[in-house]
Amino acid sequence: MRPRRAYIFGLLALTAVIAASAGEARRSPLTVRVMTRNLYLGANLDAIVQAKSAPEAFTAVAAGWAQVQANDFPTRARAIAREIAATKPDVVGFQEASLYRTQTPADFTVSPATRVVLDYVRELRRALAARKLKYRFVGIGGWTDAELPSGNPPQMDVRLTVRDALLVRVDRKLRVRRVHRVQYTTTTSLFGGFVIAKRGYVSADATMNGRRFRVVTTHLESFNDASQVAQGAELASAIGHGTIPTVLLGDLNSRADGSGTPTQANLLAAGFRDAWTEAHPNDAGLTCCHTDNLRELGGPFYSRIDYILLKNRFRGVAAGIVGRSPEDRIAGLWPSDHAGVWARLRLP
Repeated sequence: MRPRRAYIFGLLALTAVIAASAGEARRSPLTVRVMTRNLYLGANLDAIVQAKSAPEAFTAVAAGWAQVQANDFPTRARAIAREIAATKPDVVGFQEASLYRTQTPADFTVSPATRVVLDYVRELRRALAARKLKYRFVGIGGWTDAELPSGNPPQMDVRLTVRDALLVRVDRKLRVRRVHRVQYTTTTSLFGGFVIAKRGYVSADATMNGRRFRVVTTHLESFNDASQVAQGAELASAIGHGTIPTVLLGDLNSRADGSGTPTQANLLAAGFRDAWTEAHPNDAGLTCCHTDNLRELGGPFYSRIDYILLKNRFRGVAAGIVGRSPEDRIAGLWPSDHAGVWARLRLP
């Protein structure tokens, strides 16, 4: 081989090696930290949903609204911000990111209440800013929107909008490309059809260090098992296909021990893996629940219904639980009725 030709072939080979090395650098292992956090509406709605008459329901609404105020989300938001400061997640999936509005005097829902009296998202922004934590909400999905008179006789109308939300750390290496908000087709009729419980999921396609992945947050139905199972199947069909690495954050209302609905097992059968189990195969990882009154110490947790599920090459390498130990309380309040789960994930 002539020297000039040998030189050219050597140069081409060196170029190929450099290009391959650059490709390997672009696809080096990626570590992502995530958290799922049910924030708690602030009150148990069972007494309202199960009321046998309008006056009974209106009385239950008044009691529930009093409990929401006593459970003091502005204070609890500070505890959630403290958890985020300690665990440093890149993405947080929130459930029950509630919005409360009122109207006085009551007009029996003739016109919708518009006066915002408690906005969980706004309070979280304030609590994060107070700690100088740089995060932003990239997607908020509003599902159930219900309004009922409060008191007997009614004094005002109370309107609750139940939302899920995705919070993302502000970092130039972490970019959100697109966000989707999807409501499940399966809904649940409550209170004789006067209220329709709706659920959905918020998903975001993101990149970190050039590696693409998808993160989803959802909260499946709690009042009707058939609705919950149907929503889980719809979710698996929507996000379970394709090859993009996916993280599902949420309260599935399906027990990990199999004693409730098959939703969690169905998602595992669809190819999802449980980050908690991968990191702690011998730990039940219970996340539910404190009492309705968050000032009560309460008894031991009894189930795991909050999950970080993985698909398409993501692997759980570490995980932990927050909001379950007495030292996690703030001003005598638990941060939520649920514990939160965080995980460190590796994408090889």
